[in-house]
Amino acid sequence: MNKWIVSNMGIALLIVAAVACAQGPAAAPESAAGKVVARIGDEVITESQLEDMAKSALVGLRQQVYEAKLNALNQEIFNQLVAEAAAGEGISAAEYLKKNVDDKATAPTDAQIQQVLTQYRSRLAPDDDQARQQVVDYLTQQAKLVQQEALRKSLFAKANVQILLEPPRVMPTIGPGTPTKGPADAPLVIVEYTDYQCPFCSRVQPTLEQIVERYDGLVLQVFKNLPLPNHPQARAAALAALCAGDQGKYWEYHDWLFANQRSMNPDTMKAEAAELGLDTEQFDTCFGQQVHAQQIAEDMAEARSFGINGTPGFVINGRVLSGAQPLEAFEALLDQELELKGIPVPEKPAPATPEKSESEEEAGSESGTTSD
Repeated sequence: MNKWIVSNMGIALLIVAAVACAQGPAAAPESAAGKVVARIGDEVITESQLEDMAKSALVGLRQQVYEAKLNALNQEIFNQLVAEAAAGEGISAAEYLKKNVDDKATAPTDAQIQQVLTQYRSRLAPDDDQARQQVVDYLTQQAKLVQQEALRKSLFAKANVQILLEPPRVMPTIGPGTPTKGPADAPLVIVEYTDYQCPFCSRVQPTLEQIVERYDGLVLQVFKNLPLPNHPQARAAALAALCAGDQGKYWEYHDWLFANQRSMNPDTMKAEAAELGLDTEQFDTCFGQQVHAQQIAEDMAEARSFGINGTPGFVINGRVLSGAQPLEAFEALLDQELELKGIPVPEKPAPATPEKSESEEEAGSESGTTSD
């Protein structure tokens, strides 16, 4: 049976061996963290030292291990509950699933088929009939997955299932000068590491707006800078936005930068400061003296310590999510976090227009990151 996957990120189980980092005396350590993993003459390298050295690489591996364990755990619970429910009705598990998943899945409409055909035609079979069948099979499978997830949630709720497996987390610093938007005590904290000249960073902004709208009052947005060296205006843009923030106009300036990626330069950045009614002398001084250079450097170092080397990158309640992911990837993680906290998950709005899938195509056809 197809996996329903809570996070919808297909991941193979990885067995991670080495780990950790710290430098200490040559005496035999007692704790695992102090275990000596290498000797260089009289010097030693300990497990905790190695942990720090490999930190950025281990973040992603630990997330993969967690996802694999979580998927296996949920699948096993689901299988057990299906078997119990089927036995209660005097039918087999396969019959129960057909009745509650396959038979309830709605057939795709002609409009849905045509939309996917138009959007993905170049990736489908050359023959029109074969291409249409590919789309029908895909949409049918998606409809079954929706029903399977609904069944999973229903069975889990009736059985009062609690998933206690804790995901790996990192700890971003949110200092006094870090731009934020939303309730300070929000149960969902989204830290974004981004580059104002990165096209993927711009494309993910509407998705973030949808998130804030759906999870109204539950999200604190935190913005951090990760200007990449192949984007010549990105660092200047980061400096300018923080200078605008000194005068209470950070988010307005943030929006202007993303809307003007192709035309922004130091001159247009200064002109926009005047357009927003900022004290231009104060702005020019802040911008020219690179007052916030250290803050940007700290943002970049923090991102890389979490294994985020491309943009956009996100840390959601301490959990790393990389790339301009589609809305569903964010929702899966956010819903998990609310469930872990015992907070009701807001209902998903009905799809309004077919345009939402455009962001999915972009995230799927490209990596969603711009590497150094």
